[in-house]
Amino acid sequence: MTSIGERIKAARIIAGLSQEDLGEKMGISKMAISKYETGAVTPNSTVLIALSKALEIKLEYFFRSTSVTLTKPSYRCRKTLAKKDETKILGKTAEWLERYLMIEHLTRAKKTLDLPKPEQCRVKTAGDIEKIAQRIRKEWNLGSDPIENVMDILEQHGIKVGVVDAPEKFDALTLWYNEKCPVIVVNKHFPGDRQRYNLAHELGHLVLHIESDMEEEAAAHRFAGAFLVPEEMAILELGKQRNVLDFRELSLLKHKYGMSMAAWIHRAADLGIITEAAAKRYWIELRARGWHKTEPDKQVSAESPTLMRLLLFRAVSEHTISQSRFTELLGDENECAAEPCARG
Repeated sequence: MTSIGERIKAARIIAGLSQEDLGEKMGISKMAISKYETGAVTPNSTVLIALSKALEIKLEYFFRSTSVTLTKPSYRCRKTLAKKDETKILGKTAEWLERYLMIEHLTRAKKTLDLPKPEQCRVKTAGDIEKIAQRIRKEWNLGSDPIENVMDILEQHGIKVGVVDAPEKFDALTLWYNEKCPVIVVNKHFPGDRQRYNLAHELGHLVLHIESDMEEEAAAHRFAGAFLVPEEMAILELGKQRNVLDFRELSLLKHKYGMSMAAWIHRAADLGIITEAAAKRYWIELRARGWHKTEPDKQVSAESPTLMRLLLFRAVSEHTISQSRFTELLGDENECAAEPCARG
């Protein structure tokens, strides 16, 4: 069981505060904070209440029994993350996961991991990646139509999905907890098309086993496009071969499939619908218009995983947990979850 001192340190890191910063907020010394964190001094109830207020967390956090061991994460970032940001993101991930595992335990609703066997995911050519993406869609009964909510689909098949408040340069991370279950975390501030692509990309890293000189990142990119838009649907929407693509056309497809215009250009080039030279011209135009940062028109709505909240609503409605426990376990998800209806 994690000690109260370790809990205090974890909460401080999640809040992005140094020991000195936290001490100033509470009107005590950095040394006092250090002693609480190392366990040299056990904080009394008054101090714990003050800590919970300063750190903006529920008091129950310090007494939580569930703790997790995380593997070293694999980050996907546009630019190198500062060590402080990495630590903060990982701390938030661990805190969210503890709450998730607790509600799973209370409701006895753990999902079984459902990924294809490694021998079914060997990759020597790009064509193998297309087949693997197709296999997963078939085994998961997704058909060929657009996926409504990628987060929910991954969670239904045993992958934990979380969203965190993070800097713009952070896209996603993948890790395993207790060496048993994969976890994918994405940036909560990104539009839905970027979140969905990052999730599909990370799924590619989880399942693909490269047995050639193909780069892992390139393989994961190919998988993401194939998972979100199967080859048959890309050809149905765009045709087998095109000389010119219209950005208005790509914008419509972006909202239909939840995959960005930029990713659609990639997909068209991957499948030979357009030439690499044509794709390069579109990249230049996207950049010239500033669309490589923010694409035009209305953004695709960000996704939100629903499984954890459904379990919480079940637990509170069946009196498995109290309303205060519900609020504590919901954590930051309070921002996107309504209060549970009053029970008769």
